[in-house]
Amino acid sequence: MKALTSDWNSSQAQITFVRTQVFIVEQGIDPADEWDDEDQQAVHFVCFGTTAVPIGTCRLTEKGQIGRLAVLENYRHQGFGKMLINKAVSVAREMGISQVYLNAQVDAQVFYEKLGFKGDGKIFLEAGKMHTRMMRDI
Repeated sequence: MKALTSDWNSSQAQITFVRTQVFIVEQGIDPADEWDDEDQQAVHFVCFGTTAVPIGTCRLTEKGQIGRLAVLENYRHQGFGKMLINKAVSVAREMGISQVYLNAQVDAQVFYEKLGFKGDGKIFLEAGKMHTRMMRDI
């Protein structure tokens, strides 16, 4: 079980595979809402289990936003999401970022709270899903 640090050009196929399965197929998010210009500049993280098939991904922007955390359904609740977030936080710290933030789907808020994130209490609609802004000092 490992998470690799990458970029869009090197890992686009793996990132696209995971995010398409989770966000577009499973959650029904419009592809126009999933893909944006942030992908080109962001640091990406991809994790693998015991095979070469990617099972999870997330990204970190230069502004300190962690986003697009996605783990394939059969691999959830096994520590992959936590591993990806911890890797993103570690890289953000190396980049000199003192606070990271994310827009969490409301259903995932407890997951992020367990990783030290605190919400601002405001709920908003993003990509057709209810979200809340969460922050963590690092």
